[in-house]
Amino acid sequence: MPQDAFTLRYLCEELNGIFSEGKVNRITQPTADSSVFTVFTKKGVVKKLLLDVSPSSPRIGVIEEEPEQTILSSNFNMLLKKHLLSATLKGVSMVGFDRIVKIDFLPSAEIFDAPPKTLYVELMGRYSNVILTENGVVLGGNRGINSLDNNVRPLICGRKYVLPPVGDKKQPWDSSLKETFSGFAGDVSAMLCANVQGIAPSTAKEIETKYFGKFEEYDGDKFFAFLNDYLFNTPLTPCTVTENGEIKDVMVYPYENLSGEKTFFDALYLAEEKYFGAKSTKKAFGELYTRLLSKTETAIKKAKKRLAAITAREKDADSAEENKIKADIILSNVHKIPAGAEEAELFNYYDGTTLKISLDKRLSAAQNAQNYYKKYAKQKRAKVALLSERETAEKELDYLTGVSEEIRLAESTADLKAVREELAVAGIIKDNAPKRGKKETKTFARTYEIDGFRVKAGRNNVENDEITFSAKPNDIWLHAKDYHSSHVVIETEGKKAGDKTLIAAAEICAYYSKGREGGKTEIVYTERKNVKKPPKSKLGFCTYVNFKSVTVKPDPHLSELK
Repeated sequence: MPQDAFTLRYLCEELNGIFSEGKVNRITQPTADSSVFTVFTKKGVVKKLLLDVSPSSPRIGVIEEEPEQTILSSNFNMLLKKHLLSATLKGVSMVGFDRIVKIDFLPSAEIFDAPPKTLYVELMGRYSNVILTENGVVLGGNRGINSLDNNVRPLICGRKYVLPPVGDKKQPWDSSLKETFSGFAGDVSAMLCANVQGIAPSTAKEIETKYFGKFEEYDGDKFFAFLNDYLFNTPLTPCTVTENGEIKDVMVYPYENLSGEKTFFDALYLAEEKYFGAKSTKKAFGELYTRLLSKTETAIKKAKKRLAAITAREKDADSAEENKIKADIILSNVHKIPAGAEEAELFNYYDGTTLKISLDKRLSAAQNAQNYYKKYAKQKRAKVALLSERETAEKELDYLTGVSEEIRLAESTADLKAVREELAVAGIIKDNAPKRGKKETKTFARTYEIDGFRVKAGRNNVENDEITFSAKPNDIWLHAKDYHSSHVVIETEGKKAGDKTLIAAAEICAYYSKGREGGKTEIVYTERKNVKKPPKSKLGFCTYVNFKSVTVKPDPHLSELK
């Protein structure tokens, strides 16, 4: 994606038009690499300016909603608040022709004699940074401050701010480039990337294509003039490019070398918000998916290990009857066992064979018999206790396996957040994400309107319990037979749900079950009054009677999703 100076120049012009002369009302830091400035603009509307210097996807732009808060406020965020809160944002501009944005601020008039401040946003991959300066002197930065950077570029509080080194690359308007361009023969796009500052390979390739579409032969002087005309006079027609349903790129205009479906926007910042929003959502989904699945799989391994230990103890307890038989035989042959014997071969009157029995030579025959009786009693008690332990462990494993399926079936970050809440309630994970603002109203991600009936499908076991046991007695409850699945409820409101509604609800239930991997799935359904939750049972667990079943193909019914 060409997030280079060519793209950034247009973006800075748009941001300057939006935020220039606006007042900073709020500054937050949702993540370690991002800051959000809430600005009351000169047009009387509130806009949010995002500065994100994450190494994998640095950007500056306008956002509608702030990212989820993942950290507590840092020292740098406090520094920004100290100097820039209530300040007037005077302008947004690009430094030279590179991926550096300069944002100028005039502190509030309430701060007497406070000099102007400048924020430099360096969008350079893993070297990205946000640096606050005053009169050219560094006050602080998001990262990399107070280190010498191998003496190439000192970034130290109290020292002059120095731009990043650019090597031998030149600004595109530098007339000395004419000499570089003259007499050149070879890969023009590679030559551009090697000699001109701020041009991405995809943009360089597009420039080459456009030039040779206009001129038959390469000429250094013509190419220099064409380059500058292209970089500073290309009409802005921003768009995103989608392939296989996924937004792949955002462009100043649709490059000739780029395939895919184009969606056009009125402004570049809107196109970028769409692209980066989709990218951020995908990243957040992937990270949360991996974290939750890892935590759940770890808990599953522990549950299986616990079951294996219970099995081993049960195997030991299975020898209880053998110990009782040994005790009985010893007592019936006390007179035949000499003192100090370590072993005795005695007639087993239970099956008519000879039984070899180990003895403790320090004890008498009667005492050895008592030892075997004690082992027998202990093993009997253990066997009873192990039944309860096994039942608990099996329920735990079944529950965790179900949660693992919930994670695998999740289709959005909202679905995963709901599972995260469930795991936090169950004590499997600690949800340490900072909470801010008002508590969100409880909503269901999957609520449908089907043929005049409202249908609800739980996203996790917490919601499964909630929609099931808040339903009315005559509502219809559905669940996949022999598989973990969402609980689905048809709210009948006293009416009879038709076959169309029932089949659609069953198809939704089948889609949000493990059974969807195998095609057709059997779904059971019954009135809600026939569904019970046993005392102390796990989240999402219930029993049901008087049910019928229907076999359907999985279908998410997205068109009916509210």
